[in-house]
Amino acid sequence: MSTLNYKMHKLSLGLGIIASLLLGACSTSSTPNYYTLISSSMAIPSNSLRVIEVLPVGLPDRLDRTQIVLQEASGKSQVLDQQRWTSTLSAELRDGLSAGLQQRLGAVDRYRSGSTTTLPVYRIATDFSHFDVVRDKSGVNINVAATWTINRVQNISGTTATVQSKSQVACRIAFNTLADTKNFSEVNALVGASRQSLDRVANAIAASVLVLEGGAKLTDAVCN
Repeated sequence: MSTLNYKMHKLSLGLGIIASLLLGACSTSSTPNYYTLISSSMAIPSNSLRVIEVLPVGLPDRLDRTQIVLQEASGKSQVLDQQRWTSTLSAELRDGLSAGLQQRLGAVDRYRSGSTTTLPVYRIATDFSHFDVVRDKSGVNINVAATWTINRVQNISGTTATVQSKSQVACRIAFNTLADTKNFSEVNALVGASRQSLDRVANAIAASVLVLEGGAKLTDAVCN
């Protein structure tokens, strides 16, 4: 074999090995794991049908992505590319609130359908200034701070009118939820704690709807 042919042969073998390594890396790359905040519970039947309109939630841009963001107490953030929500976090929060409120209030959410009704509509606008997954000395916490307003409106002969004297309420809540990393993996624990946190917000919003109806007192949020 000539020197030139020998060098070409070695180059061909080298390229073949590189190609095999690249193909092997592609074939062994892990598929992302997907999680959701949306409850699978069905709505509780109610003799008093309510109509709600859960608007898209406000959320800081640093959190509004599909990847789960884990923050250190020092301020450093880690984007968990292989651990993702099934949609952006803001969409997960809106859809999770909608499902939770329908379940708690025996309500229907007309936000996407835009259906007309003569019943009072509870229009709910929520803003999360915090829904942070934070790892610190105590473990992994979900830090939540949220505000919301509920406007009760009714369509009468094609015009929007308020009903009764108290037709609006504005509320806020802030709390931490510790993830159970002793019994679950860190990711499963933080997902579970995130669900618990959203459930707590949904409970408070549902209670504030009842406040507008004059049938409940708030214990977990501040409203005016």
